[in-house]
Parts: sequence; C-alpha cells; structure tokens
Amino acid sequence: MNDEIAIKVLTHSQIHSDMLKDFRHEQKIREKYVKDGNGYKLRKTDELRQWSEEKRIRLSRYLCRQSGRGGAVLGAFSPGGRLVGFAALDGMLQGMGDKEYANLTMLFVDDEWQRQGIGKKLFEQICLCAKDRKADKLFISAVPSRDTIAFYARMGCSDAEGIVDSFIDTEEDRYLEYVLREDAAGD
Repeated sequence: MNDEIAIKVLTHSQIHSDMLKDFRHEQKIREKYVKDGNGYKLRKTDELRQWSEEKRIRLSRYLCRQSGRGGAVLGAFSPGGRLVGFAALDGMLQGMGDKEYANLTMLFVDDEWQRQGIGKKLFEQICLCAKDRKADKLFISAVPSRDTIAFYARMGCSDAEGIVDSFIDTEEDRYLEYVLREDAAGD
C-alpha cells in the first residue's frame, strides 16, 4: 500500500474543469458480467473505455455538482501533488424500507497508480463520509467488468438487496451495496 498518498476532501472551489486533464484512464474490458435470470454470468468481450477531453470536463462538472449538493468528493494525491485517484458520494440519501442508502457515484484510480491500495483508501474514506451523512448502506452502480466487480468484492460489497432506481447509471451495470452499519445488514 502506498503510504505517501494523501486523501483529501475537495471543496467546491477546488474542483475545476481541467482537474482531470492529465488523469490517465483507459479501461480494457476482456470479461464482464451480464444479467442472466436472477444472477450474473461472466462473458468474454472486447471493450475499451476511454475519456475524451469533453468527458473529462463533464466529469469535473459532475463532481462539482456532487460537492455543491452536500456530497463528498475525495482526491488522492501523489507526494508531488498530482491527482492520482478520486471518489464521489452524492449528498442525497434515498430510503428503501427502513434503510438509508448513499450513492457512490465514482471511484477511479489513474492507470499508472493502480494496484497500490489507493482505491481501497478512497473506498474506506468515502464510506466514512457516507456514515457521517447517516447512511446505512452504500449503493454502487458499477461497470460490470471482472476487475471492477472483483475490486468491490474485495472491499466487502455484495449484490444489492434492493435497487435504488434513481442511483442507477446504466441498465448494464451491476448493482452492489456495502453495509455501513451492522444493524443494516440483512433486511
């Protein structure tokens, strides 16, 4: 784990349109989970996800909105001050039954900084932010790649018991949850 990485809460004024300009993100998906009845099957694929300059600006604006509406945006910074990872939590909780869900809207680590524990640090810190907002569970609408789902499984996430429609990014995503409070486990 890279102990020299600093995780910081980004204020609304620290989020700007070119903050992701040098952030490296290219996701090669060779296997992904697809819905199969009530479960998922792993299937071969050949997809490449990259961010255009326009998408980087849109993501920055989205992060700014998340921060502005009571959410949390965390940045992971290298010793030289370079942004090497970030995570965002929506500020609006959504109730399902007697549980309050927070929405993890983004978690990314720069391609050259992956597999150093930065994603884990960001996840742990964003969970604390969700607890501070009185959430019982964290909802994640995740890209269904094998690597992404494996990461969240290592963090302790499982398939979501309840689906929060307003938190869904795409119908192809895999919906996960993470229990933030022991009394919120198993409805």
